[in-house]
Amino acid sequence: MIKSTKGEQSKAKLIECAAKLFLKNGYNATGINDILALTGLPKGSFYFHFNSKKALAVEVSNYFHNQIGRWLRKTASGKQWEEFVNDFTQVMLRNAEDGTQFGCPFAVLGLELAYSEPDIAVHYGESLNDLKKLFISVLEFSNINHDSAVELSNRMAAIYEGYLLYYRINKDINEFKMMQHDLIDTFESYKKLGNI
Repeated sequence: MIKSTKGEQSKAKLIECAAKLFLKNGYNATGINDILALTGLPKGSFYFHFNSKKALAVEVSNYFHNQIGRWLRKTASGKQWEEFVNDFTQVMLRNAEDGTQFGCPFAVLGLELAYSEPDIAVHYGESLNDLKKLFISVLEFSNINHDSAVELSNRMAAIYEGYLLYYRINKDINEFKMMQHDLIDTFESYKKLGNI
């Protein structure tokens, strides 16, 4: 096991705490002092690792990309579309019931930053593209041909992100049940039409 230095631990703590606050409260509503208060670290620690909140925000986008990407790839491993959808929506539903689900950071923060900080928002756009690529691979594993999987992944990503935004706005956990239903129903309808 590789041990991290105290400095690396402080940097990771700043990124993780900023990620929580950015997702829950928004990038613009979160100040450096809010992040420091949550971490318990001194201001000098922040500026040792980051020259600005914007520099931290880029690291936060990488953090979300890695965390969510790793989780979804692990969830997708060796699974057909329906099992994959059932598994990840159940986790999201449990998180919503526990009060720890705040939507998808790719869309939430990407939307907030799209015009005010486009050089940060672009990272969230790349994460959304990687999400679609993952959907393509699961759809292909579910016996959908490549061209159809590409087309279908766009619909699936829109359904996925749409319901996560609905949930963030209205806090209704039934959005995850509807997401689950629509992702599976869209897949089944597509197969019935012979678009495979």
